[in-house]
Amino acid sequence: MRLWSTIASSTASVRGLHRLQIETLADNTAMITAATRAGFSVEGTLRRSAWVYGAFVDLVVLGLLAEEWAP
Repeated sequence: MRLWSTIASSTASVRGLHRLQIETLADNTAMITAATRAGFSVEGTLRRSAWVYGAFVDLVVLGLLAEEWAP
């Protein structure tokens, strides 16, 4: 979680970015949990949008807006 906090902090304040977005496999619960604990919101699911090991799988999209970031 400390990594996400560092990334969010530097991109919001130093780079002036408005939004951060993460896309991860829907079964990657560790990544989804870490991102939500760092302040990201689950914004949706891209159904069967990634080809992994011979099959299409879902991706989860998470986002964090600059004004939502609180260090």
